[in-house]
Amino acid sequence: MKSPNRRTGATSRTGMSRRLLTTGALLAIGVLPLSACSLFNPPLERDESVHAVFDAEQDIVKMPLDDYPYYEGGTHYEYTAHQIAMKQCYAEHGQSYTDPDQASQSESAPSGDPGRKYGPWNVEYAKKYGFQKRDPNAAPISFSSPESLSPEEQLRTECLDKARETLDAAVPEGKRLENDVQSTYSRISTEAGNAVYGSKLHRELEEKWKQCVSDRGLTPNKAGYVAEESPLNEQLSKNGGFNEPASEEEIRIATIMAECNQQVGMSQQLYDLEAQYQMPLIRKYQAQLEQERKAERERDEKFKQYVMEHQ
Repeated sequence: MKSPNRRTGATSRTGMSRRLLTTGALLAIGVLPLSACSLFNPPLERDESVHAVFDAEQDIVKMPLDDYPYYEGGTHYEYTAHQIAMKQCYAEHGQSYTDPDQASQSESAPSGDPGRKYGPWNVEYAKKYGFQKRDPNAAPISFSSPESLSPEEQLRTECLDKARETLDAAVPEGKRLENDVQSTYSRISTEAGNAVYGSKLHRELEEKWKQCVSDRGLTPNKAGYVAEESPLNEQLSKNGGFNEPASEEEIRIATIMAECNQQVGMSQQLYDLEAQYQMPLIRKYQAQLEQERKAERERDEKFKQYVMEHQ
């Protein structure tokens, strides 16, 4: 989640943005409303032989659709071009630029869903880190107006905008439409997620999870969220402390939520169901997925000349 007064500058890349705390849990990928231009007509076909893969060590959930983002293991010239433009802007201000997300940008970084769509599920992780493992070296996360930002944040904001403008001017054919949700990849993800949220299984597991966390003293709002999270996040937002280590209270709340999640099998069953909806759609629209991946690769190549000239 970014401040409405700040644009990210770099375009999307799997794993590019840090997973941030929002209203209690992490801001997972939202499920979009079904639209009139939907590719698919419910009910969707299921392949019950398919299962999500839970990686507790990396704290991610691997889904069938994760095989299709182009940038997994690929050279990302656009990302490199953005870093060059950021360094140039900082240099113009007499400062040096270090990518705050450099570790998460590694081509060998694990890929997968952040795993919070249905609430915290990783008990051991929650006991150590609360809702999210923080990076003490990460750039500050601010929800303040531009005039109240620190000098460091103001420079970063200015350079993010300038880097984007620089690349738009230097590589106009590489400009990406913002909020592009019409790709086959995005629509498969949305449709499968919507099918899960509208399912009887989701309703049943949500009620069981709510009862579990309620029995342990928390106030559930909906599946994966409790009322006690809001005061924590309000305090973190006021203090600018989203990268600070988790408090004992956050760890307590996150652990209860994760233990109840595992007890009723909520994330396991719902991610499995989502994977089972994804796979038939992937098979049906594989040609379109491959075509879009090829187009993304070709688009990224347009930044190659800029990188070669400015490295």
